[in-house]
Amino acid sequence: MKLDDGIFLIDGTMANCYLVQYQGKNILIDAGMKGSAKKIISFFNEMKIKPDVVLITHTHVDHIGGLKDIHEEFNPEIYVPDREVNVAKGLEKVPSAGGLASLIGGLSKPKPVENVVPLSKMKMEGVEIVDTAGHTPGSTSYRFPSLNAIFVGDAVQEHNGRYEFNKSFTLDHKKAQESLDKILGMHGTFAYPGHGSRFRIP
Repeated sequence: MKLDDGIFLIDGTMANCYLVQYQGKNILIDAGMKGSAKKIISFFNEMKIKPDVVLITHTHVDHIGGLKDIHEEFNPEIYVPDREVNVAKGLEKVPSAGGLASLIGGLSKPKPVENVVPLSKMKMEGVEIVDTAGHTPGSTSYRFPSLNAIFVGDAVQEHNGRYEFNKSFTLDHKKAQESLDKILGMHGTFAYPGHGSRFRIP
């Protein structure tokens, strides 16, 4: 589903996954649950393109579950926040907020992907890496100033006119609130969240 010039929402994934067409590259933001991989792969095949780059906002299973299958199908460059690279590689577990979050994470462990690159090594002109830690230790947002867009993962979503984060699944509420405030300071920018609809930051 086309949302804006160069920005598409891939339908049918549990957590929102986006295609950004930018400077001649097809950039996939997040990789959904394991069961979302087929839908993501079909989306790219139907458009007769492939993802050149994958940017991961954080390593909860609903954002990296499909990463292994996408990597095997298309072999894109994959960038993961530095503090969570070992989670994507299957060497560590992402710290859990406990309760329901811990249960869900334990039931649906993503397949590890060896060929991931720490985000600090990414060189892509015009893409701003915004530290929005709190939801997870490495939670990161990606800002495209020329598109007036920021992809925020689970750092914030809009609900009935309120801007909030999901406290049940968030590790550090204090840092998450600081990150939310940082994002809300980007007045007039369109935010594309991991859950819910895009919104314009007032």
